[in-house]
Amino acid sequence: MLTEKQLETAIAQIMARLGEVNQVLIKKIAVQIKRIKQLNTTSINRIIAMVDMGADIQGIDRALATATALNIRDIYAIYQMALNESYTDQRFAAALKTRPLTMAQSERLTLLAQNVATQTATAMYNLSNTTAIMPAYRNAVDRAITAVSMGGMSYNEAARDIIRDLGYSGLQVYYESGYHRRLDTAVRQNIIDGVNQINQNASLAIGEALGYDAVEISAHANSAPDHEPVQGRVFLLSEFEKMQSGLSFQDVDGNTYEGFPRAIGEWNCMHIAMSFDTKTSIRRFTDEQLQEFKDNNAKGCDVGGKHYTIYEARQLMRQLETKVRREKDAAVAAKLNGNDMDERRARQRVINALSAKYYAVAQAAGLTPRGQRLSVEGFRAVSV
Repeated sequence: MLTEKQLETAIAQIMARLGEVNQVLIKKIAVQIKRIKQLNTTSINRIIAMVDMGADIQGIDRALATATALNIRDIYAIYQMALNESYTDQRFAAALKTRPLTMAQSERLTLLAQNVATQTATAMYNLSNTTAIMPAYRNAVDRAITAVSMGGMSYNEAARDIIRDLGYSGLQVYYESGYHRRLDTAVRQNIIDGVNQINQNASLAIGEALGYDAVEISAHANSAPDHEPVQGRVFLLSEFEKMQSGLSFQDVDGNTYEGFPRAIGEWNCMHIAMSFDTKTSIRRFTDEQLQEFKDNNAKGCDVGGKHYTIYEARQLMRQLETKVRREKDAAVAAKLNGNDMDERRARQRVINALSAKYYAVAQAAGLTPRGQRLSVEGFRAVSV
């Protein structure tokens, strides 16, 4: 199974490409906003802005299409790497030496990885097509034109607000439900879910080929509360199906569990089900080790006068990472908007405060800070 570090390294280039497209959007809008400042008749402003907008959006669309094509290529490589890791799982090593997979079984696993990669590639292509470039551009232009016509807030302040908001929000994906999220966040989640799907389905397929009759849920420290009771436990295949369907179920030791809505290996779950042979396999973790995971998680830490489980502290770190990246995106936007040093310094002060809290949480919880998750393409710190 790919480690978190391996996966983050593989995803980094994909995120960098999306960051570059985001900068193309911001730079083109910044240029347009500067032009609007020089005009003073609203009707003319709108006509000129709309003409320029068409050419700009075509350019942004081309940049996004190019990035998406390269990202899809990389996704296939990531998923092939995940599949290769499944073959080296030590629980299969001895069995595969005496009962190697047939060519048909190996081809089935390769087809599995290809199908998941194709699904993710299709999803990424669809995401790029539902990315709201036109509304973001039109909203920014309309706000700039309104600022000129209203004459209240200084135009420079209005432009700064517009560019800052663009940096915060980035390229947005809009769904039919009306829900929207940043494109890079949606892409990252799709890739991670795809890797988990390959890890889990490949393990189950190898287990099926070898005649294994159960699954063991992977286990790690600081688990989410919904899956913590079942991690490291073994379940017959029929009971695992119940688990994945949200029904009540039991493990091979007779312990019963209430169903939960979030299936193993889906929706940002970091657990996977691994094939297990109740006749020959040995659990990776004892009951004592699993209880130690649970106790250490609950013991947690105190941050700012509030108690957190280690899982909650880790989630807080993820939130702070997102906030830091958004502030850095806004700082990059200020740089693209005529190198607005006042705004860059203002964003830097916020970044410094958020980063300090991030590392304080990591230290209190005994978690490893992930500096790469704070990075943003094109960001350069400034003195405050």
